[in-house]
Amino acid sequence: MTKTNKFKSVLKKHNPFSSGKNKSNCDLTHTPQVGQTSVPLPGNAPARTYQSNDLPTILFLSKRGMSRSPLAQEIMRDLIQKSSYFGRVRVSSRGVNIAYNDCSVDGRMQSYSSKLGLILHGSSKFATVPELANASLIVTMDADSEDFVKIHKHAVRGQVKPLGIFLSPGCEPHIQDPYERGEDTDVDDRYEQIIESVSMACSKLLESLPSLVL
Repeated sequence: MTKTNKFKSVLKKHNPFSSGKNKSNCDLTHTPQVGQTSVPLPGNAPARTYQSNDLPTILFLSKRGMSRSPLAQEIMRDLIQKSSYFGRVRVSSRGVNIAYNDCSVDGRMQSYSSKLGLILHGSSKFATVPELANASLIVTMDADSEDFVKIHKHAVRGQVKPLGIFLSPGCEPHIQDPYERGEDTDVDDRYEQIIESVSMACSKLLESLPSLVL
């Protein structure tokens, strides 16, 4: 089994609401239309706009907001879209270093994500205080984002969790930085490890949604 197929298996295995259908690979011309799902909402609730401002929000934070947090955002959106939580939770991602504000999303991460049927697009955005205040759950992905939240803790009203807490016991609380690596580190391995870790953690996070944001 290839590593890409292993990541797909992880998403299916740990998503109790998976439809069992594979997304097409590397389809960069088609962005999944949110709202087009066969999964009924609990209690036959009326369809709601996914980006509705009145929904509880999960906010993923990473140092630059160019790679890890956009990846987590799209993996989480995909899992929620296939679940009974669709239409009930909003997902967002931001960076915590203003120097990277409005930078393009990491092209290498875009390429790897497309193999999973996920499309990362747009540019990084610096996290604002109002966004921190409006988040029901802030998920930090590295030490920089943890420090950023601590500095602005007066504005935080929701829960704060490191993404690593949703991995197996003993795992690091942070997701490796794709750019900060030694010369002997294989670039492809680093990206594959990041995608595998984020996929696993988001699947576990999905299982915990009721106690965290709903």
